[in-house]
Amino acid sequence: MNCALCQCESPLQNSHIVPEFFYKQLYDDIHRFHVVSSDSSKSDFLKQKGVREKLLCENCEQKISRWEKYAKEAFGNGLGIQIVRTGNIFRLSNLNYQTFRLFLLSLLWRMGVSKLEFFEDTRLGEKHQEILRKALLNGDPLEPLQYPCLISAVQLNGEFHRAWISQSMHNKSGNYHCHCIVINGILFCFFVASHAMPAVFGEVCINKKNEMSVYFGEVKEIPFLAEFASNLGNAIRSRRTKQV
Repeated sequence: MNCALCQCESPLQNSHIVPEFFYKQLYDDIHRFHVVSSDSSKSDFLKQKGVREKLLCENCEQKISRWEKYAKEAFGNGLGIQIVRTGNIFRLSNLNYQTFRLFLLSLLWRMGVSKLEFFEDTRLGEKHQEILRKALLNGDPLEPLQYPCLISAVQLNGEFHRAWISQSMHNKSGNYHCHCIVINGILFCFFVASHAMPAVFGEVCINKKNEMSVYFGEVKEIPFLAEFASNLGNAIRSRRTKQV
């Protein structure tokens, strides 16, 4: 089979779409986590590994894993970065623009090419998938306003839930598409369009000054995410009622 990234014929790895280190907060004592759907007709189930599929060859898997390692150490563990808080805004500096951007672009691309139901709402179209594939293959982080990613830490009624990983979501905002996913309570919003993005994205998203901003706020302040959380809660209550 052909690798989705380099397109060479090669044995494929069982590749994570969302990096494995993000699932650490979800695992129980015997390395399982619950998958809970926002569709009340679908049953909850247990998994022992993060969501994976046959996608990448070994070489491409290793390429992406290096970007993931940096994201885990810098963004996840705060190693080597500086953080200044002003109200609900955290300003991060001393990030590596190229490496962190490649990690973000790889996450968007993987969600887009995945055939798994978990990521079915992320459909980028052949044009954008190919632009991202070539950029990743060549180690090109692209310009800051190409596929910018707005990152927010979200709370549910004042509590931050690190054990929350959502299905991917799609929302149309103005003249661009917004593809989102919540990972460990962090909302990643990728903006996709063929035209130029507003310059403000260059200030709040990762930029070539190696800076970015993270907003800390309530789910209810983000309409489409509030709707998703409401649907999820209703589905959970519906399944519990059926079990009684």
